[in-house]
Amino acid sequence: MTMKRSVSVLLSLAVAGSMTACSGGANPGAADAGKGGADAKNKKITITWFSGTWENPVPGPDSEAVKAINEKFNVDFKPQYVPWDTYDEKLSVTMASGDIPDVIGMELVDANYMKWAKQGAFLPLNDYLDKYNSFKPVPSNVWDMLKVNGKVYAVPYFFNAKGGKKPVIRKDWLDKLGLPMPTNYEELKKVAIAFTKQDPDGNGKDDTIGLGLAKNIYYSPTFSPYYGAWYEKDKNGQYIPDIGEGSKEVVRFLSDLYKEGAIKKDWAVTNYNDVFKAFNAGKVGIWYEEPGGNLINYKTLAENAPNAVLAPLPAFKAPDGTQGIRSLAGYYKMYLLSAKLKNDPEKVQRILEIMDYFREFTPADQRNAKNEKYDWLNGKEGKGYKMEDGVPIPIKENRSNVAPGAYINTEGWAPNDQDLEVFIKGSKSPLERQFNESVVAYLKTSKIYLSPVMAVQSPLYNTKWTELSQFLNDEKTKMIVGQRPFADWDKMVDEFMAKGGKEVIDEVNKLVKDNNAKVGWQ
Repeated sequence: MTMKRSVSVLLSLAVAGSMTACSGGANPGAADAGKGGADAKNKKITITWFSGTWENPVPGPDSEAVKAINEKFNVDFKPQYVPWDTYDEKLSVTMASGDIPDVIGMELVDANYMKWAKQGAFLPLNDYLDKYNSFKPVPSNVWDMLKVNGKVYAVPYFFNAKGGKKPVIRKDWLDKLGLPMPTNYEELKKVAIAFTKQDPDGNGKDDTIGLGLAKNIYYSPTFSPYYGAWYEKDKNGQYIPDIGEGSKEVVRFLSDLYKEGAIKKDWAVTNYNDVFKAFNAGKVGIWYEEPGGNLINYKTLAENAPNAVLAPLPAFKAPDGTQGIRSLAGYYKMYLLSAKLKNDPEKVQRILEIMDYFREFTPADQRNAKNEKYDWLNGKEGKGYKMEDGVPIPIKENRSNVAPGAYINTEGWAPNDQDLEVFIKGSKSPLERQFNESVVAYLKTSKIYLSPVMAVQSPLYNTKWTELSQFLNDEKTKMIVGQRPFADWDKMVDEFMAKGGKEVIDEVNKLVKDNNAKVGWQ
């Protein structure tokens, strides 16, 4: 799947984002929250702000939150928000009009980002990166991902590089069947088959499935970077996508499970949300979730399987001896400034001070009304959120009207994985807490691998990968279900190369070399 689609799916927390995610560091000027930043004594500045949102209802232009932002920062804040699932089309129309707002939001770097930056639509920000404390913790590889011709055009917002969906296994099923935690695909195959055929839920019925899988091989059980994309190298020493020996082993494994009935026979036409429903019903043994995620409905699962125990399935050791998880980009969502602000340094400064103010990380134990800044960002206790068992819960129907954090992202860089602790504290049930504690402990000690396509921006990859990836998924699906012989693997790779795969591989690797990109284990 594309990076954008992947991260969008992973962020199913959506509405509660600013309540459970994090924000990192504030600059000296913006630190004086009560006075609204260093420019409070200056003239009022009008700022137009156009971005996508996961908030529901969509934040409007005339709200208590907008008034609060205006008062604190001495601005005339004019926001326009569009749901992220329809935002790209609206953004393209806005950019084509030539009337570009002062601030533009985007989810991730894509072909449009590259194109518009090269066309001179955005203001280069290199000269500002050392002027704001919340910019300083941003890793160099993240800044590198945002560069076009050596210039940074965006202010990124934090999303833990260790985050995202991770494989989850029903440990209570393992224990009941006397099986150890699998450490390789052969062991995992035995577990998945046992989960399917040995009645792990003890109801005397043939109604469980070992491994969850959905159309487009979603989520692919690539339990180590080696078994996925952009880890292995070809005979020329170039990183390659998921066409190597590791990926071949995964497809062989899935083909074996299909023959054994340990994945559903109709998986290739099954939506991934339906797999979550089956997992929540207590009928799937291995699936995916992320810390703080809400696609596993812990309340429903506990009702259907009162003895359920969930555990992260640790990464498999690769043939080269490495073991760990694949790194995400390390950011999600970003803001860009219009190039028309080049001759308006006062407005640029005010905008960046506002962003900086919203990016200060708040530890889990300080997310309450005693923290005046946190309380203000989230619309005040009782109006924008309520406290339940010491955990802030968004009041969804009010938040978009009263919470400044519903308008301007509050995710910054959390030190030492502190953001992960927020998910434990935010757990709403014993089962959810049990899973969050186990997965957070696992992630804190995991090594992470940064792939080439997360370290550089390849125009060919950005424009061609969706089509190429779909080709691979389609052909691998045929192999898994027996519609194409597994012996055709090399032929499939040749077809992939002829469709443009070779050009993408060549460009990605050239960019890694030319930019001295720090790919690999971090």
